[in-house]
Amino acid sequence: MEISIYRKDNKFVFNLEGSLDIYTSLDLKSALEDNVKEANVDVCINLENLNYVDSSGIGILIKSLNYIQSLNGNMCVANLKPAIEKIFKVSGLTTYFEILSNEEFQQRYKDVIKN
Repeated sequence: MEISIYRKDNKFVFNLEGSLDIYTSLDLKSALEDNVKEANVDVCINLENLNYVDSSGIGILIKSLNYIQSLNGNMCVANLKPAIEKIFKVSGLTTYFEILSNEEFQQRYKDVIKN
């Protein structure tokens, strides 16, 4: 999995590409904890180029959300492909995570992703 990180002020976008699974989930955890350390941040995990997620990946997303919330920050996920969106729905995560469509993502993070 490849992780691209974009930041402007207190906003972060983490673009994930490939698979978020037992082999790569700790990479996301490390990237988040290494880059997001201050309070009141706004973090979006962009899943537009994510092809696969397993239970380890879901677990890391939940841990990431808890970490960001512990910093009094907000975290969302964006651009879920239909198969990944189905996993979120079946597991009840749609009520736990703020999920943005591509349009909502582009509007909210346009100043971050244009850098």
